[in-house]
Amino acid sequence: MASVPQINSLPRDPLRDVIRVGMLGFGTVGTGAYRMLQDNREAIARKIGVPIEIVRIGIKDTEKPRIAPTELFTTDLKAIVYDPNVDVIIELIGGLDPAGDLIEQALRNGKHVVTANKELIAKRGAKLVELAAKNRLDLHFEAAVGGGIPLIQPLKHQLAGNDVIRLMGIVNGTTNVILTKMSQEGAEFEDALAEAQAKGYAEADPTSDVDGFDAQYKIAILASIAFGKEISPDAVYREGIRKITKKDIAYADVLGYTIKLLGIAEAKDDGILARVHPTFLPKDHPLASVNGVYNAVWIQGDFVGDVMLSGRGAGSDPTGSAVVGDLIDVCRNIRIGGAGNAIPYEPGAKTLSIDENVTRFYFRAIVSDKPKVLGTIAMTLGDHDVSLAAMEMRVLDPSKNLGEIVFLTHPCKEANFRKALAALPPTGVVEEVASWMRVEGASLVVEATRAE
Repeated sequence: MASVPQINSLPRDPLRDVIRVGMLGFGTVGTGAYRMLQDNREAIARKIGVPIEIVRIGIKDTEKPRIAPTELFTTDLKAIVYDPNVDVIIELIGGLDPAGDLIEQALRNGKHVVTANKELIAKRGAKLVELAAKNRLDLHFEAAVGGGIPLIQPLKHQLAGNDVIRLMGIVNGTTNVILTKMSQEGAEFEDALAEAQAKGYAEADPTSDVDGFDAQYKIAILASIAFGKEISPDAVYREGIRKITKKDIAYADVLGYTIKLLGIAEAKDDGILARVHPTFLPKDHPLASVNGVYNAVWIQGDFVGDVMLSGRGAGSDPTGSAVVGDLIDVCRNIRIGGAGNAIPYEPGAKTLSIDENVTRFYFRAIVSDKPKVLGTIAMTLGDHDVSLAAMEMRVLDPSKNLGEIVFLTHPCKEANFRKALAALPPTGVVEEVASWMRVEGASLVVEATRAE
């Protein structure tokens, strides 16, 4: 791209009669945003003070039928970024390249940018935000996290006076659909995934969703803004939901919990701990009742207290709505000649290993059904500073003298818990640790049992 001459920042003209927008990409989200801009164009123009005009749309496939006039489309995406008549670029291509280079050049060319690109913002957001701020331009990315739920703007503005203590959320709709199906209908993971794919909730290759990459990017973005320092996705611990079974779901229910894939980021004395993994969540927690395609983020601020934001987390209309909301904000700034609204965050947040996490744990073990097994397990855990809070045992196979025990621990350090599991006596006591998960909060059922 260096061979193309750079264009200086375009002068702002508060008296302009139209704001011209170029779109890069016109898939599901682009179509939703375009339809909203057309259907609500008069109301949007009133809110801004001038109308918005989509002047160019960059695409790859010229043969695919689309709802916009054919004369708007071009396969030359770079030409849109260099067009002096374009005021705002909406990037909806996704991925790192060529989207990253196109956004960077758009900012250098004096164009404001709206994007829904979570991977790009998670991995290169600090650099792009700094460039936008330097050039007094807007770089908005509300649609990159949570679909139609306003999350970025509240963190940047309404909650900016707070020190965020912790944020925790369901930020991936696909996994929430799958876990809801497993919880409500007793389905196994593979069956729930197949149905989600058949209904269009999951991709043919579901890796990004079910293995936690999508949520990892989103938590990296939210945590960077919430704590004011760049947190790389690589610093966010990640686990997916493939290993969850309907048996784990059933035990969670008996113990007063539901299982959700959560993204969690919290401020500790010596750094930020950010993580994505399946979690036992008490049924009385506000996030526990967020089901299906809905997402939600629960934020704890030092002054505001607890705040939860919820809504549809994906899809053409909700995500397109977030794109249009960002665009309206940008256009208002252009209209009044205001400064850019890109809020930089510092590089290099100190992040902590998942080994430093302190929480409760659930684990399910296949054991020999004979005397002293429970005492042996409890003693081994105790040797690693892990104590038990609750237990449920069932006989699996009387002929083989095998049983299944489910444990909930008291809060302990994760490094200690992992060492304790590794030290459990093998054959003759613990035949297999079938599964384990982290537990957030306290279940009313468990607390009532302990009180008795």
